[in-house]
Parts: sequence; C-alpha cells; structure tokens
Amino acid sequence: MCKHSCILIGLFLVLLGSECSIKAPEVRVTGEKTSLEKEVVGTYQEMEEDTWMIASTRAVSGEGELKISPEKRKVLEALQEQKFNKDDIDEFKRSGMVGENREGFLEIRTSKELEEDPEKIKLIQEIVQEENKNREVIMERVIELNSSLKNANREEIYSIFAKVNQDNSPSGSWIQQADGSWVKK
Repeated sequence: MCKHSCILIGLFLVLLGSECSIKAPEVRVTGEKTSLEKEVVGTYQEMEEDTWMIASTRAVSGEGELKISPEKRKVLEALQEQKFNKDDIDEFKRSGMVGENREGFLEIRTSKELEEDPEKIKLIQEIVQEENKNREVIMERVIELNSSLKNANREEIYSIFAKVNQDNSPSGSWIQQADGSWVKK
C-alpha cells in the first residue's frame, strides 16, 4: 500500500516539477445570461418601459401627439399591438394551434381542428402574421440601437428572442428545440 502511495506522490511531483500545464475545462453555468443576452434583453425591456412612459405622459399631459422619431414610433406601435394580441396568442398556444419556433417567431401548427374551421385558420394567420411582423420590427430595432449587436450573428440574437418568447409562453405551449424538434412546455 505504501509503495503505491509513494509512486503516486512521485508522479505528482514529476508533473508538478515539469513545465506541463493543466488547463481547466471551460465551465458555463446555466441560468446565467451571456453578455449578448443581457444586452438584447436589456434593450428590449427599455423599449417596453418607453411604451408605458409615453402612454402615461400622454394621459397626464392631455397632449394628443408626442414628438418621437418614426423609428421609435414604429417600435412603440409594434409593442402596443403585441399587448393587444397577447390574450389571443396565449389562447392559440394553450390550444396547441400555434407554437414558438427556434428563430423567435410564432408558427402555426397543423391540427384537425384548424383543418375543419377555415374562419379560425384565417383569424390565426392574420394574428400570427401581425405578431411576427411586430417581432421583426422589435428585433431589428434592438440590433440597430446597440452598435455591438450590429456585427453579432443574427441567428444568435434571434435565438435569444426565441428563448424569451418561449419562457414567457403559457404552460402547454409548443416549443421548438434547437434541433428542430417540438416539445410541449
């Protein structure tokens, strides 16, 4: 027993004395956001706060129009449309007719119920199209406002939005995984 211990100690000392370096593996703690995620989500939250602030200012001041840039107005309108459609979209998700894909957009899921109701299909298509247009406007504005994001991989930025949208989806929603498969939340 002592002989084996001496051999192990000897090997350890040889490794320690030699100029070998041991590199620790890179560890990424899940649950912590990357700097890219923090930047994207932070900018998105600021834009949402602007929506509330402008609505509050308009209500308090009684002024009909605030002077804001056309780009900002477009984003604020997109955020307001999202809030207006949220209940319908959540219901579509809960019923399994719509899911959150891995690119950050809504996707209509085929179902027997939808195939049998052309009116419902039309309504869902209109709302999903409007929501996806609004998401595109918001994502592009987030990229535009952050010079560090302009050179970032768009797919990575869109996947951050996808994760946010998936996390905010009601239980039972269809969620597309990174590999393309679909699972229920």
